[in-house]
Amino acid sequence: MGSTTRIEEADHMRIRVAIVEDDPLFLQQATTFVELFGEQTGRDFSVTTFNSATTFLKEFNANFDILLLDILMPSYNGIEVAQEVRKSDENLAILFITSTPQYAIKGYTVNALSYILKPLSWPAFEAEFSRAVDHVLAEERPTIMLQSGAKYYQVPHHTINYIESRQHKISVHTDDRDITVPYTLSALEERLSPAGFYRINSYYLVNMTHVESVEGQNCVLDTGVELKISRARKKGFIEALTRHLSDDGAS
Repeated sequence: MGSTTRIEEADHMRIRVAIVEDDPLFLQQATTFVELFGEQTGRDFSVTTFNSATTFLKEFNANFDILLLDILMPSYNGIEVAQEVRKSDENLAILFITSTPQYAIKGYTVNALSYILKPLSWPAFEAEFSRAVDHVLAEERPTIMLQSGAKYYQVPHHTINYIESRQHKISVHTDDRDITVPYTLSALEERLSPAGFYRINSYYLVNMTHVESVEGQNCVLDTGVELKISRARKKGFIEALTRHLSDDGAS
């Protein structure tokens, strides 16, 4: 079914997908594509299918993350279904499935993320479904997209322990892997400092959530790793860490 750019995750959450489609062929094909996407990305999906809009609306309880929704159906069309959904769920990622693009344009009135044209093709489905997954992950918890060679990693902030600059290489140390990236430490500092990361010297950017203690000139992480704090940055780091821990305690 063609090549794919792998989006790998450093964290695992089950994404709940609803597919509403009255044509059995397209219903099965969409289900198969979601399962294939899960196999290729290592992402965990639960899929619930509905062969009519009426059945879906009767059972809908804002318990889904992504909705694949046919537009032309008996009783209710997809736009009407989406209007009902939006009354109780503003964040659900809606992807319309349609053979008629002009209908899909109306989807933006219900804040639909995108649409996929029939007949379904894997490249088009993969591209739009990836956007929906990114939307869900961003809503679930803050993430950062990191490139490493030909791969892209969608990494939740909380899984990053620290980032290291060594011998002209930048390594992002996460809970379950080290990722070498083509960025500067300063660029990552700019992106991540609002999320509770602090640069403790020329070589290290640490996630304050993972700081267990400060012992002399060393920052000790909850993984046991000890990192040196520069004298010039220690006072600012202690103040930032105190604020961070105070904010965490209040939330």
